[in-house]
Parts: sequence; structure tokens; C-alpha cells
Amino acid sequence: MRFRDFHRNVKLRIYMNFLSGTANNMVLPFMSIYFSGKLGDTSAGLAVILGIVAGVAAGICGGYYSDRIGRKKLMLLAEAGYTAAFAVMAVANSPWLESPAATLIMMIIVSMFWGLHGPAQDAMLLDVTPPEARKFMYAVKYWLNNLSFAVSGIAGAFLFKSYLFELFLGLTIIGVVTFAVTHFFIEEVYKPGTEGTIARGTGEALRQRSQLSMWTNYREVLKDSTFIIYSLACMLLVSVEFHLGSYVGVRMEKEMLNVPFLSWKEWSMQVDGLQMLGFLRTENTVLIVLLSMTIRYVIGRFSDKKVLLLGYTLYVAGYTYIAYSSHPWMLLLSMLIATWGELMYVPVNQAYLGDIAPEHARSSYMAISGLVYKGAMLLAGGAVVLGGFLPSWLMAALIGLCGVSGILLFYSILAKLDSRKELAMKPASQSVVASA
Repeated sequence: MRFRDFHRNVKLRIYMNFLSGTANNMVLPFMSIYFSGKLGDTSAGLAVILGIVAGVAAGICGGYYSDRIGRKKLMLLAEAGYTAAFAVMAVANSPWLESPAATLIMMIIVSMFWGLHGPAQDAMLLDVTPPEARKFMYAVKYWLNNLSFAVSGIAGAFLFKSYLFELFLGLTIIGVVTFAVTHFFIEEVYKPGTEGTIARGTGEALRQRSQLSMWTNYREVLKDSTFIIYSLACMLLVSVEFHLGSYVGVRMEKEMLNVPFLSWKEWSMQVDGLQMLGFLRTENTVLIVLLSMTIRYVIGRFSDKKVLLLGYTLYVAGYTYIAYSSHPWMLLLSMLIATWGELMYVPVNQAYLGDIAPEHARSSYMAISGLVYKGAMLLAGGAVVLGGFLPSWLMAALIGLCGVSGILLFYSILAKLDSRKELAMKPASQSVVASA
């Protein structure tokens, strides 16, 4: 499978995600600093909380309606919404007007429209990508996401303070371009209400599903025990990495004070906790950008099961040691191990999600899956509180336990995941006969 062999929708969305992601990462990671300076710490925290709540609520609604009215319509609505919000934010931070309050409101609206957009886009990518090509598709998407983060993080640090109006104006222009590309070039391949789009169930069953209320719809999704265990395992495993930006960062700042790092004759270099955290984040991003495409060929000879379990083991082991150690070079080595594991498991894990979600409810499944990251953020936040009472070795053990628990949960459903993968790879006509 080559990139040029992807469906046009996939190629366009990957291009647009890279463009918009690069612009977004120049601005949005620094908005907490903006709100803290303009409105105070309380308003900054409120903006984060309200943004998360708005995104979750919109994602639930987006997943439901995307399965009923189609992907493209919802994507266009969301893109028009967040583009308009960026335009207001540009005006509110222009040479003629400064309104942090308006910026705060628009930031929450942006989070809401992103939540609406996510499940529809994720389901659309799966609609046009066959199961055997999904690992490669997710690997490319993952690589470009990290590349955009690497490029934009440095640029944003230099531009955010002095060129905020221009950055918001750029986001608005990119939003217009994205809307135009979606409107004129993205093809709607999911046709709700037709038998041809459903791999499981008859046309009558489809009509019954389309009449389900939102609550009943999601209740049906939550009855899928394999999907729920998969989501819980993902939440536990993702939280292992999220601790780096919460508990681990706090611990390093307290415990690493001018630790020897490099020396040459009479010259020496020392690092503190925050500097070490920056080194680790940079190492992770650079390794992902450099190795993402290479590792695909290295692990291609092995089964998905072996790659997934080995990847998770390396990932959990690396981050667990990082949660405890204060030795700079061992921390860098551990991040190398953790990142290698991450590169192994991410494409396989995401491809399994595509196999789990039935075609008629893909957006609904994507919406629930999006909650995994919110739950991981809560676990990481809770670790900061516990870290104030427990020793670092015990916190590292608890973080490792979360990771191991996630691995065991994955292992418990691997047979079911493989059977769903086999079903997903069958032609649609065979699936309909099999399910009748």
C-alpha cells in the first residue's frame, strides 16, 4: 500500500489536518498563558474545563447525527463554525480591539465545533479505507501530526506574544481553505438509509436503527462489551504517557535541581527538572518524526498481536521508569524505549478500533472513543494530587500498574478483536449474508 493509493478523501484530509494542525499548534497550546495573564488563573482554568465539557457534549451529538445525516454535512457545519470563531478571535485581538472575554467565549465555541467535527472525520476515514490499509493510514496520520507539532511548537513560542492577531487571521484563512476543500473535493460515500452502506443487518434493521433516540443509540454502543473493554484499556495506557505532563513534570521540578548532565574537562552542564522535561518531550517528538515510517518496515513481518503486546510492554516500561528516575541519561534512554513502543502500538491499536466499529454506527463509536483521552487526562490530574502524599517509587509503581492493567485488558479481548477484523475484511455482501 502506498500513499497515492489512498482514497482521495483520505489524502485530502491528511493534507488539511497537517496544515490546520500546524497553525493550531502555534496558538492553542499557549492560550492558557494568554487567559492567565489577561483574566487571571481562575478564568484560565475555567476556559480549559468549559472547553473540555463543550467538546465532549458536541462530540456525543456529532457521533449520533453523523451516522444519520452523513459525514460531510456535519464536517462542513463544524468547519464553518470554528472558522467564524477564529475570525471573531482575530478581531478581538486586533490593533483596533482587545477583548479577552470574547476570546474566551470563542475558544469554548472552537472546542465545541472541534468536538462535532472529530467523530464525523474519523468515521469518514474508515468509510473509504479497507481494513488491510488502516495501519498504514494511521501511521502516516500519526507521523504528520507529530511533524506539525514539532514545526509549530518552536514557531509558536516566538510568534504568539507579538503576532497574535496575525496568527488568528491565519487560522481563519486556513479554516476557509479547509471548508472549500471539504465542500468541493471531499466525496460523501456514506449514505444513511441505504442497504449498500451497511455490512451488518438488513435495510429494515437499518431503518429501525435510524429512528433510535440519542440515548438509546449510545446505550446500544455501551452494550458492546468488547468495545468498552478496549476503551478502558486505551484509557489506562494513554494515561501512562499523560503523566509526563502532570505528575512527572511536578516531580522533576522538585527533585531535579542542577543535576550534572554533560561535562568536558573543566566545562560542565547541569539541568533542572523543567529543562529535563523539555529534553524528553523534544526527544519523543523528534524520534517519532524520524522513525515512524522506518518502523513500519521493521515490524511488518510480525503479527499484529505480537507487535501490539511488545509495543505496549516497551511503552509502559519506559514511562514507568521515567516516573521514578532523576538520572538524565537513563531518562533519555527510557524515553527512547517508550517511544519505540509507542511507534509499534499506535497504528495497530487504531486499526483495531476501525475493525470494532460497525459501519452503521462508526461515528457513535468514534465519539465514545474520544472520551478515552478525557479520562486519561483525569487520571493524570489525579496523580498530581496523590503525588503530594505518596513517595515517587510508589507513584511510579501505580503508573506502571495502570499500564499493566491496560495490557491485560487488551490481551483478554484480542481473540474477539481478531475475529472482528476477519469479519471487517470480508466483502460487504458476505457480511450481510452472515448476519442475516
